Amino acid sequence: MKNQITLLLFTAGTLLLSCNNKKSTISSDVVSQDNSAPMLIPESADTLLDNGRRNIFLVNRRENKGYFVERAIFPAGYKSNPHTHPGNLNITVITGTFHLALNDNYDSPTKPLLYGPGSFVIIPTGVPHFEWFTEKTVMDISGIGPLKTVHIPIIH
Repeated sequence: MKNQITLLLFTAGTLLLSCNNKKSTISSDVVSQDNSAPMLIPESADTLLDNGRRNIFLVNRRENKGYFVERAIFPAGYKSNPHTHPGNLNITVITGTFHLALNDNYDSPTKPLLYGPGSFVIIPTGVPHFEWFTEKTVMDISGIGPLKTVHIPIIH
């Protein structure tokens, strides 16, 4: 038993020393001046839509079966038409401001919800909504596919 404890302490000490002596593999030109980690986007196919929205597919695609994650970049002035989705959308705002109206009518007196960087929003299955952006906004959107957009006729 005494030999086992000695061996355990020796192994733990060796591991600690080897961890402290390892050099970082991140080059200094990758780290910003304030020592924050750079935002890395994995290699993936992306789209630039006619309305200016850009989608970067990080994990799978929403039209395929299974879990997906996409990074969506919305230009200032983008506004969607009212729509729903047949599954939950999980949204994390990275930069900018996400304006969200949970209804199917542009003229509704419902007050829009505003979400800034770091906000996490779940838009539940089947909830009518539309969104707009007054500044360039980057969001991560995830869910379980296939997940399509079902457009609602515009009511004025």
